[in-house]
Amino acid sequence: MIDEPDGKQGQKTDFHCQHCGSLQDRLAALQVELGQLRQEFRRSQIIAHVIEELHRLANRQATIGELGELMVNLLVEVLAADSAALLKWDGRRGRFIVAYGRSLPSDWELALASSEAPDGCDSSRYPQAASQFVEILNRSATLRRWIWVCHRRTGLALLLGDALDSGLNRNRFNADDHRIAETALAVYVTLHHLDRTETALKYSETKYQALFDGATDALAVLDPDSGLILDHNRQAQEIFGDSAGGRRRRTLEDCLFGADGAVRDSLARHRARALAGETTPVEYRFRDAANQPFWIELHFKTVEIEGQLQLLAILRDISERKQVEARLQYHALHDALTGLPNRAMILGKLQEMLDSRYPRHELSALLLLDINRFKVINDSLGHDIGDRMLAVIGQRLQSCLRVGDIVARLGGDEFLLLLAELRQPGDAMICAERVHQSLSDSFYIGDHEIHATASIGIALNQGDRQRAEDMLRDADIALHQAKARGKDQPYVLFDSAMYDQMVRLMQLERDLRRALEQREFEVFYQPIINLATGALKGFEALVRWRHPERGLVSPADFIPVAEETMLIVPLGREVLADACRRLATWSRCYPERMPITLCVNLSSRQLLDGGLFEDIRRLLAETGCDPALLELEITESVLIDNSDTARALLNSLRDLSIRLSLDDFGTGYSSLSYLHQFPFDTIKIDRTFIQTMDQSDGRLEIVRAIIALARALGKNVVAEGLETLEQVDLLTSLGCDFGQGYYFARPMNAVAAESFLTKASVLSAAERSVGWAGAVAPRDYRAASS
Repeated sequence: MIDEPDGKQGQKTDFHCQHCGSLQDRLAALQVELGQLRQEFRRSQIIAHVIEELHRLANRQATIGELGELMVNLLVEVLAADSAALLKWDGRRGRFIVAYGRSLPSDWELALASSEAPDGCDSSRYPQAASQFVEILNRSATLRRWIWVCHRRTGLALLLGDALDSGLNRNRFNADDHRIAETALAVYVTLHHLDRTETALKYSETKYQALFDGATDALAVLDPDSGLILDHNRQAQEIFGDSAGGRRRRTLEDCLFGADGAVRDSLARHRARALAGETTPVEYRFRDAANQPFWIELHFKTVEIEGQLQLLAILRDISERKQVEARLQYHALHDALTGLPNRAMILGKLQEMLDSRYPRHELSALLLLDINRFKVINDSLGHDIGDRMLAVIGQRLQSCLRVGDIVARLGGDEFLLLLAELRQPGDAMICAERVHQSLSDSFYIGDHEIHATASIGIALNQGDRQRAEDMLRDADIALHQAKARGKDQPYVLFDSAMYDQMVRLMQLERDLRRALEQREFEVFYQPIINLATGALKGFEALVRWRHPERGLVSPADFIPVAEETMLIVPLGREVLADACRRLATWSRCYPERMPITLCVNLSSRQLLDGGLFEDIRRLLAETGCDPALLELEITESVLIDNSDTARALLNSLRDLSIRLSLDDFGTGYSSLSYLHQFPFDTIKIDRTFIQTMDQSDGRLEIVRAIIALARALGKNVVAEGLETLEQVDLLTSLGCDFGQGYYFARPMNAVAAESFLTKASVLSAAERSVGWAGAVAPRDYRAASS
């Protein structure tokens, strides 16, 4: 064996010494940590033991005095103190006195204001502010070391310490001892508070219980801190059963039906606000004794019992009211006839969708649907059949939609479809076609087989819409376009050009109303000529509008708008009045030119105006116009839609000696029966036949037939739209009586018409046949009056 040099051996010895020192330090740290863990475990065990013992005694219906005694004895035992006292504040005397003590005299007291007592301290650690308290305590009690814990709101305090030095006492209490004392007092305060509440409720039971149980509402008394139900009356017991009380006290939150944490927290917040003075009623769903949900209106009110603040819960069962409200809400948002959502509901859903998805580019559509000629079904088969048909239509519409789409009835025969989350714009058109096909199938209602068609207006939302009413407006505009285009295009997709057109029409309507007020309308007159003699038969009165900005507006632009808005009634009255005054003036001034007639058009709207006959009779009397010189023109379409009304009115007018003319004869609705049913004097052949008769043998034969029919029935015939000499000669040869058109003269104002009346002459058929030029050529008036 070879010995190592002394230097190396010394180095190893130093290394081992250092290593052993490090291990000793780590062992010492572990021992300290273990000691702390043992201390914390001891503290937790003691606290659990104290709480368990206090609750065990409370559950055995122990008195509050017995609980205080147990707590003091437990603390003396676990903290190894020889003196302890449970103190209570005597407000009358202004000091703490002994409620229960051990090794302290029963008459011991601590004379200081409750505000001067600290919440907690001990003999070795106390704040500077508590120095006066410590001085008084040391003077009043001969304790070598002590712990003080106070619950200021209830006026209860704990004092623990050692009066004797047995040689076994510790020098000081530590933080764990203080924690144990605080916990014991907090548990006791809670039990003491509950006991005082129960005692107060049982006090004067005859009077209290009679009022409590006699209340019509359910009542419950709650602990203001924990929310526990301390007592409840018979009505509350009937509502909640054992869930409101019983052996284990519960809170109102425990009686909620299927409530999540948010609802429980909401109820707790309402309870806290009630303690702060807010008494707003709230509504919650609770569960009854059978675990079924029902609605409660809950009022919280603070009350004082035996000087203690309590919380009174007034619970009113509002389940029936909620059911009524639900029914009212349902009826407010649903159509009574079909059970479908109504306008308010579907527009509300649409607005919610727009609000939640704007401005994301999610495609949706609104389809506004109207049943064509549904009024005919109602009028012919009765409203009961019509209502049943609407219900079936609603069912068919529902079958055309996807899950998540909505169909609503807006009223009458209008339905609205809301399509959400479309993939492409064409999906809305596909749905419209599906709806169109579904409604095209026959409806079997009772014993009736009914056929119906629908017009559909479509408005798309591509993420740029913000208002539901705007989408409905656009769908309505598109619907009007679909109805105007007829059965060949039953559904129309809205575009901005339609809106611009609608805006123009609205502006036109406003201008029309202003024009009536400002008297911007002017009556023009177009001559009607005897084709055989060239003599002036009369004029047709035609209204023109001199717009202050647009100039002379064509009747084709404003007459349809006037018809739709009913402005045609005051406008027609104005034209009729002007014509009567003009005719009366000409009769007085130019008797040698008489008789001539003046023709005035009557629209369907005027015909339905109940005051028309009296207006005409009044105008004739006021102007002195000869009724035999006035001729009123009615179109065929007016007769179809209002045959009974028209027949009665025309017969009354005929009785006044007013002449009657059937205008636009042959334009699609011609019926020979009209000529027998209505007392017409004249038939006017529409310009569409005149202008094409030289291009179509069929049209020429129709004109020939109309003229022959009129002659056979003793009616005069007027051909409209004559523009060439060839047309004039052809119609003359066919036996047509009169003609009007640009060949003779354009419509002219009153001054020009009066000049034509007095000076113009038109070639007769004989003069035209020999090529003789008259003194005044009609072409002059064609140019001058344009």
